Amino acid sequence: MHVSDGFFRFSVCVVLLFAAGFSAQEQMSGRIVGGRNADIKDHPHMLLLRQDGYAFCSAVVIGIKYALTAAHCVYYVSDLKTLSLHGGSTTQTGTSVVFGIERVVIHPKYFESTNDNDIAIIEISNDFSGHENVAPITLQDTEPYMSSSPVICNSTGWGIVNTRTNAVSNTLQVGTLRLIAQKTCRLQWHPVVITASMICARGESADTCAGDSGGPLVCDDLLYGIVSWGSSRCDKTKPAVFTKIFANSIRSFIRSNTDI
Repeated sequence: MHVSDGFFRFSVCVVLLFAAGFSAQEQMSGRIVGGRNADIKDHPHMLLLRQDGYAFCSAVVIGIKYALTAAHCVYYVSDLKTLSLHGGSTTQTGTSVVFGIERVVIHPKYFESTNDNDIAIIEISNDFSGHENVAPITLQDTEPYMSSSPVICNSTGWGIVNTRTNAVSNTLQVGTLRLIAQKTCRLQWHPVVITASMICARGESADTCAGDSGGPLVCDDLLYGIVSWGSSRCDKTKPAVFTKIFANSIRSFIRSNTDI
């Protein structure tokens, strides 16, 4: 399906409630905050998504003409001409390559109330190839083996760097996280439902948060997830939740719309 009328901003600066039953301390947030400075040359798949010049989400390059973002980022966008993707720059204010958007396809089984299948494909009007510090990332295709050794990942974004003031970083941030078993994540988020289209990760400190909605969860140089939601406390009390790239419903959606 294509994006529907209206616009729903789910940015790194705003906390929104998605479901009843959350305390003030555990509101669901689409942001992952904190982290340390990063360089775009180490994360060339990273894109900034803007509407009318306002940065509100991230996206991830996966092919010559395609990027992924969270469905909730674009669910209410009515005019694609107001959107643009920006790549190749470490900072929000630096010189970047601007990509116009031709088409947006939201997962047909995305549910706003639960964030199930929270993914959208962005097709650009030009190409991602031939630009410095802009390159696709390979997708993870299979369920990883969760052994006694943790799977170490990173998440990047221009997220909030101060939870007291909601100050947003001008410089790209990266944070280190480790994957959490699905059963463990379900227990820790109960009664909120962790679906088969979700994967969880957690940091060892308050630096758990290091990205914003639509950004990547990268493990072993492969794209495992897309930033979806988590706790507004942005600490290790709750795992961050990502859209699981290798879930059957997600991977088949990507493949059928991009041939990737």
